[in-house]
Amino acid sequence: MFVLDASGVVVHAGEEFAAHLGTDTAALRGRPFSDLLADGDWPEVREAAAAVRAARGWESRRCHCRLSGVGGGAAGAVAVEIEFAPSPGVEVGSGGAGDGSGAGDGSGDADRGGDSDATGAGRVVGAVCRELPEPAAARLHTERDRFDHLFDLVDDAVIEFEIVGVEPIIRTVNPGFEAVFGYGAAEVRGESLNDFIVPPNADDEAVDFDQRTADGKANHAIVTRQTAWGRREFLYRGIPYSRGDGRRYGFSIYSDITGQRRAREHLQVLQRVLRHNLRNEMNVVLGMAEEIREATADSRVDHAAARIAEHTKTLLRVSEKARTAAAVLDDQRPDEVVDATATVRAVVESRRTRYPAATFDLDLPPSLPVSVGPKLAQALANVVENALEHTPEDVTVRIEAAACENDATLRISDDGDGIPEIEWAAVFGDEDITQLSHGSGLGLWVVKWVVESAGGRVDYDRRDGWSTVQLALPLADEARC
Repeated sequence: MFVLDASGVVVHAGEEFAAHLGTDTAALRGRPFSDLLADGDWPEVREAAAAVRAARGWESRRCHCRLSGVGGGAAGAVAVEIEFAPSPGVEVGSGGAGDGSGAGDGSGDADRGGDSDATGAGRVVGAVCRELPEPAAARLHTERDRFDHLFDLVDDAVIEFEIVGVEPIIRTVNPGFEAVFGYGAAEVRGESLNDFIVPPNADDEAVDFDQRTADGKANHAIVTRQTAWGRREFLYRGIPYSRGDGRRYGFSIYSDITGQRRAREHLQVLQRVLRHNLRNEMNVVLGMAEEIREATADSRVDHAAARIAEHTKTLLRVSEKARTAAAVLDDQRPDEVVDATATVRAVVESRRTRYPAATFDLDLPPSLPVSVGPKLAQALANVVENALEHTPEDVTVRIEAAACENDATLRISDDGDGIPEIEWAAVFGDEDITQLSHGSGLGLWVVKWVVESAGGRVDYDRRDGWSTVQLALPLADEARC
């Protein structure tokens, strides 16, 4: 048994504890407890002692560490489990400044035997409960070292908390939290997380999350939270966990997505305004061009007006493609299972009458369930339209589909002139997208976005007079080998 004061200095040590360290009680009295631990173990011990001081009732707290004797280090360290409890005769919950943050710096009053709090406030009693088997101890510390490394270096804000009553009480935060939210670790430790980061209009939401954590359930949501510099939007993940002491703990992870969401909103507004104005103004230009052609007898004027009408119609088609692309990309519904075979047949049948001279050659399985969702129809329509619109009228469009392990492969081929290099290089290769002109290739971009958002891949190949766009799509679970 041993007693620590508020600054983490040993004020009393029993003979059995001293023997555990291979020394005597006199050598331990007045020493910072951190001197007796292997390197890196003090933070967990300090946390356990601080939790006992901060408790609102008589509570104990256990932790794991490696006792190495006076001088610290890892050589010859013995892995143990220690239990801390309030010192008898000291009012619990009255630790005051005794959060243990000053321990380990030798700041105890050595002239008074290290008893830096003569009144006894903030003292805790510790005792070695058991030694840990060496393999288990080594594994424990390896896992803890890995966690500490991740906890400290991850850029996202991470908070470890304990549910006390109905409040998430902060036990520790990582540097990412300090950088993202602007509150220091010393400022928030031991306080309610909700008091710092939850806006008043989100109190009910936060209470629901806390209750789910207390019930052992995870949380996942887009939330607005208060920082030292104002409100921002976050992707929030709440993860409950247990230390085996009957208490309820959790981690909150906040990823700042304010910039992403604002950028998305800005783009949506700009493209909708641009598309609307473009369509309206181009319709006016087209109408005026047709009037000029009807009113003029000059062949040069008629030719110029016809060119104006032709290019205006091209811009209107681009505007319509942009509208379709925006609708596809704005569809945030999760992927669902659709039958690729049925989707291909529906896309082809709707185009047979529009392109009567074209030949469609289909080689499809009876059914091919894939995890893409309804947007697959739009992607396939764009590939087929591309094969039909930029080729001779008597083009042959060949569509093959097959299942292969965890993927479904759809190959759409045509015997036309192929996709212009400047387009396929930008969509399927490394060409700068600024090389695209007049929105050409926009349909192929929609195909790429739809397929890749489902975890698939799009490839293009040109050989032996045939152009092939290949879609690799994730098979639905029930269709996998």
